[in-house]
Amino acid sequence: MNTLDWSSTNIDENDLDLIYNRLLEEETPMTPLQLAETLIENRIKSYKKNGNEESQKDDQYYRPSKTYAPGDKIEFPLQNSAHGVVESVREGVNPAFGKFSVIKVVFPDGTAKEYASGLESHKLNQYDYNNPDQNLLDPKYVVRKFGRRIAKKIAAVLSENDDLVRIGNFWFPHALLTDVNPGYLNLAEAVLEMAEGQPMHTEEILEQLEYPMDSNQELTVFSFNYAMQNDDRFGEVGPANVVLWTLKEMQPEDVRKTPLTLKFNEELRSYDTDEAVKSISFADIQDELEEDQLIEPAESADSVRLTLSYPHWKAGTVPLIGSLQSIFPTANETDSVVFTFRDKKTSETFIGWVILSKNYVCGLKPWYRANGLIPGSIFTINRTDDPGIIELELIPPRSSKDWILSFNLDEKNHFSFKTNQHKVTTLFDERMAIYVENSPQLDTFWEANNRKEANITRQIELVFRELSKDNPQGIIHFNEIYSAMNMLRRIPPHLLYAILLHEGSIQQIDEMYFKLIDKDEEENA
Repeated sequence: MNTLDWSSTNIDENDLDLIYNRLLEEETPMTPLQLAETLIENRIKSYKKNGNEESQKDDQYYRPSKTYAPGDKIEFPLQNSAHGVVESVREGVNPAFGKFSVIKVVFPDGTAKEYASGLESHKLNQYDYNNPDQNLLDPKYVVRKFGRRIAKKIAAVLSENDDLVRIGNFWFPHALLTDVNPGYLNLAEAVLEMAEGQPMHTEEILEQLEYPMDSNQELTVFSFNYAMQNDDRFGEVGPANVVLWTLKEMQPEDVRKTPLTLKFNEELRSYDTDEAVKSISFADIQDELEEDQLIEPAESADSVRLTLSYPHWKAGTVPLIGSLQSIFPTANETDSVVFTFRDKKTSETFIGWVILSKNYVCGLKPWYRANGLIPGSIFTINRTDDPGIIELELIPPRSSKDWILSFNLDEKNHFSFKTNQHKVTTLFDERMAIYVENSPQLDTFWEANNRKEANITRQIELVFRELSKDNPQGIIHFNEIYSAMNMLRRIPPHLLYAILLHEGSIQQIDEMYFKLIDKDEEENA
């Protein structure tokens, strides 16, 4: 009898038939995880049935319920499959167990041991010797430990079946859907317009429409969802297993298109980033343009400290790096997921959006400005008991004022850096903190520095010179260069590091320190 290996479960035609029949019988849309429960229960039931049939062949396995006679051979799987021969049988004496026998078994090495025989109540009577871990026969345990993995495989198989449709993370046979009159979709549009962009559950929309509900309410809701999904006016924005609707045209601009300062010129990738550069760790810099930072860690975090870069400060966003992916809600189909931010100190709440394909979360601009955050500020993003609510927490600074590098623009869009004393509201990274006043001029400055003709080498030289004004030796830490360069254009750390190494005008002093070589120094070298 084969063992149950849940870690490598594959979905075959029989499983697909089982799933399809379950959907038809229940007439209720289901998630892959719910369908995984059905599959798991069926396989365990089938396994036990086959096991009972095969157990008749396993006469040599020791079972306390069996009766034995002298000369019988017995195998003991839990004793390294030791084999023994029954030497004698006597009557057992224990009122608690009723009538039973005791057999004496002799093993090849000459040792002898006694075992119960004819004992009806004993855990070894039902013990599955082929599956020593009895948890693997417990549906609840298997669902808890392997359910999500099996659900992913089920979802992949279902997506290839044209007879099934999906809304959010719910699946149902297309043939059983009810038709929706287009007039109701027009009314749904009006309802969402009145909601002024606030996401609504399908049930809320149907209630306002006074939509005729079938006896199977879940099927009615699913059918309406399917009709809305196939209408370009509507956007489904709910997290996994939750369906929420908005009008696409009423979604915030940062949801519909990538914010200006998060756009990256892919042509810069032409700079060679060799293995030596790739091996360098920039632990203090969180950047969604770094592929290795998008990998979700093995253990999910309940809280993540984030250091805010200028592009995300200006856009009112945070990077959806791997450590944050388990905290923010996700979705199976939609690209934009709506949720609620909550300020830990004030309990104030406001809407946030996860943009999965672009790896950023938006909606934070008012919170940044209201709390006086600057590029380089450090704050905490916390998980809560409600997966739809994400908590924001400021970290008290050492003092209310500190010396911080300031970014300034003149009338001609020329920039400069100067260290001044400024008010601070949260902890900050001293190498990455830059005080900047938000103004429309920042947008024109950014656009000018991101034109195709803008020379990145020239930009790096200008940044070096400005950062060196308060540093007589002109030696700058890489994190300062990264933070300052991202005031001009979007560039990830490994790529910036590779450019610094390629440029002859840049001298590497140490792994993380660089210096701009003046022309006089080059001539004297």
